[in-house]
Amino acid sequence: MPHTRPFAAFVATLLLTAPLLTTNAIAAEAATSIGIEAGEPFPSWELDDQHGKTHQLPGQSTTAIVFSRSKQADGALSPVLEDVVGERLIDEEVVYLSDISRMPGLISRVFALPSLRDRSYPVVLIREEGLSEPLVTETDCLALYRIERGTVVGREGLCNEEDVRGAF
Repeated sequence: MPHTRPFAAFVATLLLTAPLLTTNAIAAEAATSIGIEAGEPFPSWELDDQHGKTHQLPGQSTTAIVFSRSKQADGALSPVLEDVVGERLIDEEVVYLSDISRMPGLISRVFALPSLRDRSYPVVLIREEGLSEPLVTETDCLALYRIERGTVVGREGLCNEEDVRGAF
């Protein structure tokens, strides 16, 4: 039994540092990415939401896509977004797009999806690694892509409550 404690400590260290490594990798990727610029088409994707319903992005009535790849930004800012945007999220004039591709499958099935299902609006999910590469966000911020007829006309970071309220 004397060898189980070092192994347990090793496993605990891995579990505690893995999220930090992932966060640093995401931040480094976002800092070096150029992403979609104004005047470029938003990628045409067919993705499922948290209830398994398929959505075509961007949709005919889509004027904005709010993108998240950060659990922290989602947790802090999605309630404000829901309060400010409300029905436009349900009508898909504003689409909430979340990248969960880096999340382990078990974690997404047991924790993330049940939590997302409690929301009153669709959360369109990116599950495929690398698909969201052209979408740029600052660390712990949401990205707002303004859309006109499928083309990006503006992009801005939503990093706090004032940003969200000011954008809408």
